[in-house]
Amino acid sequence: MSTWNLGSEPNQQGVRDVVIAFQNNDANGAVAGTLQFEGATYSVNGNWAAAGSIPGRNFSAFTLWGTDNQAATKYIAAAGTLDGGANPTSIQMNLIRASTGNDLQYGWSGVLTPM
Repeated sequence: MSTWNLGSEPNQQGVRDVVIAFQNNDANGAVAGTLQFEGATYSVNGNWAAAGSIPGRNFSAFTLWGTDNQAATKYIAAAGTLDGGANPTSIQMNLIRASTGNDLQYGWSGVLTPM
């Protein structure tokens, strides 16, 4: 079992755009926890795969998806690659959010580092 607590670089006000807090089952790659994006918290699930865990897998990567659990739901999905295996030293992540309340979609891309 590994824990990932990483975030984007704080802005000038000291606020991070993205913060993740995951508990992972390293035996099967299951990811579960929360992702905070622009002040909203999303419950997420997903999967990660470690570099070297099978022949030909040269990089560690992950994907996740979730919701903010509100009546006018916002969905979030992300995928990325990571350095450091079960204890990432950095994550390069691409994120997309879609809203059922206002039909808006928004993307974010950046690097997360340990907090």
